[in-house]
Amino acid sequence: MAYEVFKRTGARVETPTISISPDGRITINAAAVRIAKEARIASVLLLWDWATRRLAIKSVPRGDKNSYALSIGSNHSGSLRAKSLLVHIGWKARKREMIPVAWNEKERMFEGTLPVEHLESERWGVKRPLGG
Repeated sequence: MAYEVFKRTGARVETPTISISPDGRITINAAAVRIAKEARIASVLLLWDWATRRLAIKSVPRGDKNSYALSIGSNHSGSLRAKSLLVHIGWKARKREMIPVAWNEKERMFEGTLPVEHLESERWGVKRPLGG
């Protein structure tokens, strides 16, 4: 009898990544979940730098009036609702977009750069820079 090797369809992910959905959810992948669990993150601030198109998800103590709850349902993903931020920055992607992020241990936050093609260049009648 000849056996066939079953090839894995998934593998352990080592690079933290966020995905932004058109419905306003930001999800974190398994690598980011492992970091968040180790750092005991439950509440986060969403930080935005228009000039560099950088988004940060920063750990804060529960009860901060500007915080969002980071829901971690399994060891594979976590999520938060961020529709108001995405509307504010003019996020216009029509499908889920994956963005690599880095963990900044000192600041206790994930940081990543959003792709320029999914951001409006003009908001509220004011031209805003798009990093170049």
